[in-house]
Amino acid sequence: MVSVDGNIEAKDPNYNWHNWNDEMSNYMMDFFKSVDTFLYGRKAYEDMIAYWPHRNDAFAKVMNNTRKLVFSGTLNRATWNATLVNEHAVEKMKAEKNKDGKGMVLFAGAGIAETFINSNLIDEYRLIINPVVLGSGRPLFKNTNELTNLKLHDVTHFECGNVLLIYRPR
Repeated sequence: MVSVDGNIEAKDPNYNWHNWNDEMSNYMMDFFKSVDTFLYGRKAYEDMIAYWPHRNDAFAKVMNNTRKLVFSGTLNRATWNATLVNEHAVEKMKAEKNKDGKGMVLFAGAGIAETFINSNLIDEYRLIINPVVLGSGRPLFKNTNELTNLKLHDVTHFECGNVLLIYRPR
């Protein structure tokens, strides 16, 4: 989820700016069929584990039951069907990408996203652009090392105003 001005996080972390409706939920439930691992940074993991385990709808069941990798240099342990990766993140991702299975999705974690972008580990960018300008916050592409040329693969418009842009590295 990205704002029109490129932020993935508002300055106020409690500000809920994500545009969401049943159509978005249906899209995500369909997308989940192609994924078997969720990737999180520490902060996103802590936010998710505080919310999802207490819910029991179909979306929550996927969130709760899917395997997770949590990338953090400060956590001591991970629960909630998660494995903690506290060192050698790039090497761990290279090994994960070589395993058989479905896809992986990085839901949140600007720091780990930067690491993966700078290490050329991203195979596809699925950016859900929300029709909101945050003005400030945490940009997705803040500390990238070099120019990354992307090729537009697909575009999906949602009734709620969101636009999904799928890019792949050239």
